[in-house]
Amino acid sequence: MTLKKEITEQIKDLLRQNPNGLSITAIVRQIRINRNTAGRYLENLMVSGQVEMRHFGMAKIYRLAQRVPLSAMLSISSELIMLLDNSRRVIYANEPMLAFLGTTQKDLYGRNIEFTPCVTVFDAAFDLLKKKAQGGINGREWTGELSVQNGSRVFACRIAPAVFEEGQRGVSVLLEDITERRQAEETIRNSELHFRLLAENTFDVISRHNPEGVCLYVSPAITMISGFEPREIIGHEGSEFVHPDDARRMELYYGALTPDNPSGKVTYRCRHKEGKYIWVESSFRAIFDDKTGQTTEIYGVTRDITERILAEEALRESEDRYRKLVEISPDAILLHQNGRIVYMNPAAFRMIRASHPEDIIGKSVFDIFHPDFHEVIQFYIERDLRGDRTPPLELPLMRLDGTHVLVEGRGVRTMIAGSPAVQVTLRDITERKKGEDALRKSEERYRSLAEASCDLIYVIDRNDVVEYANSHASTLLGKGLDQIIGKTRASLFPGEIGRRQAKRLYEVFATGRPVRSEGAMPVDGSMHWFDHILLPIWDSMGKVSSVLGISRDITDRKKSEETLRESEERFRDLVTATSDIIWEADRDARFVYISPAIEDILGYSPDELIGHSPFDFLDPATREVTRGVFDAAATRRESFIRYDSRWVHKDGRIVILEGRARPIIREDGSVAGLRGIDRDITDRIRFEETLRVQEEEFRMLAENSVDIISRIQPDGTCIYVSPAVRACLGYNPDEVTGRSGFEYLHPDDLPHVMEMIRNFEANGTETGTDRFRMRHKNGSFVWLEATIRAVREDDTGHVKEFTMVSRPVGTRGVP
Repeated sequence: MTLKKEITEQIKDLLRQNPNGLSITAIVRQIRINRNTAGRYLENLMVSGQVEMRHFGMAKIYRLAQRVPLSAMLSISSELIMLLDNSRRVIYANEPMLAFLGTTQKDLYGRNIEFTPCVTVFDAAFDLLKKKAQGGINGREWTGELSVQNGSRVFACRIAPAVFEEGQRGVSVLLEDITERRQAEETIRNSELHFRLLAENTFDVISRHNPEGVCLYVSPAITMISGFEPREIIGHEGSEFVHPDDARRMELYYGALTPDNPSGKVTYRCRHKEGKYIWVESSFRAIFDDKTGQTTEIYGVTRDITERILAEEALRESEDRYRKLVEISPDAILLHQNGRIVYMNPAAFRMIRASHPEDIIGKSVFDIFHPDFHEVIQFYIERDLRGDRTPPLELPLMRLDGTHVLVEGRGVRTMIAGSPAVQVTLRDITERKKGEDALRKSEERYRSLAEASCDLIYVIDRNDVVEYANSHASTLLGKGLDQIIGKTRASLFPGEIGRRQAKRLYEVFATGRPVRSEGAMPVDGSMHWFDHILLPIWDSMGKVSSVLGISRDITDRKKSEETLRESEERFRDLVTATSDIIWEADRDARFVYISPAIEDILGYSPDELIGHSPFDFLDPATREVTRGVFDAAATRRESFIRYDSRWVHKDGRIVILEGRARPIIREDGSVAGLRGIDRDITDRIRFEETLRVQEEEFRMLAENSVDIISRIQPDGTCIYVSPAVRACLGYNPDEVTGRSGFEYLHPDDLPHVMEMIRNFEANGTETGTDRFRMRHKNGSFVWLEATIRAVREDDTGHVKEFTMVSRPVGTRGVP
């Protein structure tokens, strides 16, 4: 059914006349339409928002809606608003939209948006606008952004379905200009990018904290400073890393940040990941809420100042040491600036005889010196202020009590409060001058000594002229002193010898340091060797004015050295020829010399061991034991060391060396190294080991034999007896060992036993058998049958001892 506008207006006029509302029955009665038709019109008016319906009991009352007309509201909106009908024709646009499109209501209303300035204004975004408008007509709402005018303007767009007064469906288009907001956001993004680039690449640590001190962000530089990764810091309170002694100060510092005082700088210690603490300096700035005044965030810039703190501490300590040294210095020290005395140490007050500082501080530095010296003092001050090195100056100092004292002074440039000043050291040289006078008086005595010296003594000035030469020099050169003194040195020593002398003299004049050398020179037709020492002689201006030379004839010493060299060569030949290893090691236990015998004994050439530690070639099983012997000897500072060592031969076998070593002691008592001799005792050790095994086997046999086995010296002393003596004679072995066996023989048997022993020595008998009686521990005598064998010395053949095997025989066979 098509709704007629006339009936719609009649219903609205009727409801306007009845503001309290009418029921549908009353409306049907007055408009003269049926109830169903009235319901359709009322429903359309309700959908378009022009009519409201309320319930009163069972009745429905309709009245005009008490709303501001949509066009009135849209006209005052700051947003750009346009309404389209279901054919996308413009039925309304508010003033901002008209201004944006650059058109009027007359030229815009009733036109499809495809035939309006929307096409050109929205340009590339128009197709999207048209598509979304059609979607709105179809009931789909859309929210998004539209960029127009080549991106120079950005709008937030909302397209929503709408129903108009006549019930006709359409769409509303709302545009909000967000260009400035987007530009601001872009600016913020760029700013944040720049901030992050700065934070990520600066050597300082950039951080953000919330008001509770929890870290929200920290730059990578934190790792370089503290060793912690950023992830180990973020989310933690900064106080966790602050030194306990600085925590309270940091808390007070944070509390002092206010809107009126939002920033500041603080120095404190923070914990390094290694557990140590480093000094840092942080500049913080608090950000406050404009409305509440509360802190929202705190930004910080932190740098490591540990080296600066240490340097400042070192500077303070240095200044403190300097001040203390100045205060206790026996020399007078004063500072003057712009010609005025600004400081004096206690020694200076005593020297000037001032009772109070105000007696002298602030006065002119010239007031304490005689006027005759003011000009030279001014000259020295100017040089000091330029930084020149000035020589000491002797001058009289005027004390406050009117007396004078001779002082030696020297100034040096310094700084006070950023301005140049001069620090002067003054020394009372009264006593020194007395000593110099005494020295001058004694110079004649020294000159006499020089004349009596067997050395050549001479003085040569900067012009290479001989100022002095002693009589021995005259005799040696075969010239009178008048032909030497006043003459140039070059004229006395022409040729290569003179050129070498000139070179060494120039070195003394240039450096101010003594020079020592040796050289040969012809004397009386033969070459003599001389030991030369050249010493600088300084003038009062601090320059080397002359050179004192002393030349000693060392020809005899040179001959002795040649003899020593030949002796050393003979010693080296001996070392090379010996079969023992001769070696020398430095204080770090590294070979500096080793004889060729090493190759025959261990398979290594000397070059393979030079520079290496002997311990590197020892058997690992005994290396530390051998090292311990040397360490213990070094600790006890023993003068002689004996040792055995097990070496690994180049082919891998073990070689045993017996060694003796002595430490090399310097003049100051320190150990410079070791010298030693090692001998190969591998074969001897093996022989001793074989012998030990044999003795062990003998002892096992003896200990378990039922016969008495014993070893007797030629004088009868028992040096060993087996345990069988206990069963046979009742004695323990230790009761018999060390005593004479003859004590236990029956007196009647002693003669023939002694006779048998003599025959062993006299006739060279090796073995023999005898019977005799031995006293039992109970006092009785037991008959024994013994087999006796002589053990002789290898070199002499004399009997060294007897080995005897005895067994009891009762009375069998007894004569």
